[in-house]
Amino acid sequence: MARIDQLEREKLGARQQQLYDEIMRTRPRGKLSGPFSVWIHRPDIAEPANAMANCFRVAPKLDKRLIELIVLLVCRDASAQYAWSAHFNLAREAGLSGETIEAIRARRRPEFGRDDERIVYDLVTELLASKKVSPATFGRAEAALGRDGIIEAVTCAGFYTMIGFVLNTFEIPPQPGGDILT
Repeated sequence: MARIDQLEREKLGARQQQLYDEIMRTRPRGKLSGPFSVWIHRPDIAEPANAMANCFRVAPKLDKRLIELIVLLVCRDASAQYAWSAHFNLAREAGLSGETIEAIRARRRPEFGRDDERIVYDLVTELLASKKVSPATFGRAEAALGRDGIIEAVTCAGFYTMIGFVLNTFEIPPQPGGDILT
């Protein structure tokens, strides 16, 4: 059970209703959920968080498959149940293999068939483990992803780390019928 009440749109203030509508316009879930069910209480947080989320959802520089790989790695690291349930199918639709997803679930290194996935995995897992990136890993990532790709990958990892903190602190449950981390 979540530690924060679900707000009905009709009970929100005018600015919150406007943000609610903007957030829901790109998320066909029927009701506000996940971290936005928390952030809607603070419109000054919800608004820029929605803009940041859309950087990764709408028009990322990196292939959507790599964005979803980053998201799943961070979700698994944080055991963020809601985010995992929301992104499990998105990752499959974006082209991540079932074997890769299951390896991440099991906290094992996947057997990657694509170099870009291997490089993103190394970048993100090193960042999560040590909170920094070695010169060798940075060099490989820069050669494969370019400067803008590294910026996007690291920012995406940080953004979803923040999301994991919010989801876990407020005990936001997985989406109904969504895949569950064990």
